[in-house]
This record gives sequence, structure tokens and C-alpha cells, in this order.
Amino acid sequence: MDDRAVQPLTANCAHIFEGRGHLCLGISPFNSYFKRARIAELTRWAADEFHRVQFHVPDVPSEYTLQAIGFPAEKARRRAHENGSKMRNRIRDALDSAGLDGLDARVLDWKYLSTNPAFLDLHKRTHYLFDTDPVFRALCLDTTRDVLRHRLPDGVEPDRRQCDIAVEYFIADIPLLIDTPAIVGVTSSLYAYHRAIPFIEALYNRELPLRPHPTQGYLIIGEIA
Repeated sequence: MDDRAVQPLTANCAHIFEGRGHLCLGISPFNSYFKRARIAELTRWAADEFHRVQFHVPDVPSEYTLQAIGFPAEKARRRAHENGSKMRNRIRDALDSAGLDGLDARVLDWKYLSTNPAFLDLHKRTHYLFDTDPVFRALCLDTTRDVLRHRLPDGVEPDRRQCDIAVEYFIADIPLLIDTPAIVGVTSSLYAYHRAIPFIEALYNRELPLRPHPTQGYLIIGEIA
């Protein structure tokens, strides 16, 4: 990968990147960006660069997005499960192509996170801020609204009820942006995705009441040359 395609979000993120310790690749189940070839390319690059590589797959929380755009609860659950399984298969193939093994130990899905004490504590704290801090809540809802705009027909604006449902997906993401080291038991970690959003920029610029651990960073990965 061209070095110019890799962008730590802040100076502290760059410092964490220099250590090349742990990388958590964010994989969105319903995002067409994460095609099989793309996941394989990212995995091969990460395997060469980092001591340890894991993948965040928000499989079960994606039910909330599907429900918000009109799927009945049971159908949303099935679709979320199917897409989660599809992403796991793509990750398995990517690991094979990179000469890595241990799929189950590398995937941070809801089965893993929902029984992880550090994650559950961070998730509870995030929910508390959402319920009590108007600025934090508004930013979470704005982020969710942008996600739903890409899932609804052109020109259709998501309403508050839809945002209130779908925001649970984003709230379940936030702990991994705050303290992945505590969740997976590593010294430091970078969360990697192909773009940053206003919430993440505000979070890492320490403008929010919930702040990332000093050993937690964020890495933007662009196109692979």
C-alpha cells in the first residue's frame, strides 16, 4: 500500500501507528465497499504491518439499521445474521490468503463483545451519555441520520423514530473507538476504516465528554495502490 493512503487521524494516532502493535479493521456488513477482494487486500497489508490483526464485525447491531428502514424484527434478525456470516467467510478467505489462521479469535462480533466486561462497561457509559448529554446525543443522531440517508430512497429524509432505532447500531460501535486495548487485552490499538466522520474527528480531538484512551488511535486507510 502506498504510504500516502494511510492516514493516522491525530499526532497521538501517528505515535501509536509507529508501534505497529494491534490493528482492528472495521468491517460494515451492509457496505458494498467491503467486497471480498477489498477485505483480502486490507488483510494482507495489515498482516505485513502489524503484530496482531482483528476485525470488528457489527453483525447483530445491524438489525437496528434494518428495522429503522422498515424490515420486520424477525426478517431484520435473519438478514443481519446472513450478512454477518458472509463477512466472516470473506474474512476467513482473506486470512488464508495472508497466511493467517484463527478466525474465531480474530473476529470481534456481537457474540464476543456482548460477554466482554470492558465492552459492556463502555457501552453502558456511552448509553448514559446519550441519555443525559444533549450535545452528545445530537451528534450520535446526526451520524445515524447520515447512515440512514444512504439506505433510504433518494430524497427521503429519515425521521426521528427511525434515528432513535438505528442509533443503537452506532452506540454499539463507540466502545471500539474508545478503548479497544481494554476490550481485547493489548497494549495499544488502532481502529482502521476507509474514512472519518465528524463524530470521530470530534472524539479524537477530545471535544466530547467521552474520550478515547491514550493508547487508542484511529487510522484512515485509502485505496491500495
